[in-house]
Amino acid sequence: MSSPDSDLYNRRFFLFSGKGGVGKTTLAAAFALSCARRGERTLLMELNVKGKISSLFGADGVDHEIREVDDNLFAVNVTPAAAMREYALMILKIKLVYRAVFENRLVSSFLKVIPGLNELVMLGKAYYHVIEEHPDGSPVWDKIIVDAPATGHGIFFLRIPSVITGLVKSGLMFEEAQRILDLLQDPKRTALNLVTLAEDMPVNETLELAKVVRQEMGVPVGCVMANAVYRPLFDGAESAYIDQAHDELQQRADQGDARADAHPTRAFLEAARFRNARVAMQQEYLDVLRQQADAPLVEVPFYFHDRMSFATIAEIAEHLASELPALSDKGAPRQRSSASSSG
Repeated sequence: MSSPDSDLYNRRFFLFSGKGGVGKTTLAAAFALSCARRGERTLLMELNVKGKISSLFGADGVDHEIREVDDNLFAVNVTPAAAMREYALMILKIKLVYRAVFENRLVSSFLKVIPGLNELVMLGKAYYHVIEEHPDGSPVWDKIIVDAPATGHGIFFLRIPSVITGLVKSGLMFEEAQRILDLLQDPKRTALNLVTLAEDMPVNETLELAKVVRQEMGVPVGCVMANAVYRPLFDGAESAYIDQAHDELQQRADQGDARADAHPTRAFLEAARFRNARVAMQQEYLDVLRQQADAPLVEVPFYFHDRMSFATIAEIAEHLASELPALSDKGAPRQRSSASSSG
């Protein structure tokens, strides 16, 4: 039987990060859908963005109010203002007191200039949903999935609790930051999934992000998801035949044979060679990830659709549901048992 560390579906709190434009939100949404279709009550959280989840699920205006976007799957767009209001009301309990304090112009202006406060309250809202319980003590949510900011801001976002606990040694903010930090560093509950493309810059950024979150933050990396991977279409013998046929046509065209230059198979041969070159290039970067990322690698195929739709999200969700449990058979990722808190 796999351990909680090796089977991602055994954990409850997930963050997705990666270089901008690699499909981070798409894979976070697909993973959330795969959890929901396992019968788990799942909350997908996006942070202060405009309507990405709404467009993927065809839902009307996902905002700061939690709403169901598919069976067992709920979504919310967390804004700093809404998270602050919700957090303050949990502490102050009375709306009139909240308005008198937090909607005061001077207090509001002061809060806006505190570095990292926005990130802390959004992480705090995620933490609240992780520990949220029904009156009988059962968890309200089986899975909480956060579409975290892209790499640069993502590092700042994840670093905030450790920065605060490094600067402040007591009080409400310290206690809140410490609870969030404990959650982020707990490999039994938490996994940070790194999304990338099998290309030079995304792979290098992914490796750097994996190194920083492990060594400086102690956040457990669940897996690396390589998005938009081209599947090989031709075996070795077929590829050799394609190269030979292409070279022969090219040689005849270079000798002035107009029929070779306009031959109907020419476009096919060039497309096949391009596909083979793309596959080879991606495999080189996938090998780099296997060797250096120190985390299981999940390859997500490239889906040839005009635009991302719910049907495609469902296809990816089905793929993840078949691939992720198999990671436990390949060995758990090596997690650092301890880490220094920065700040």
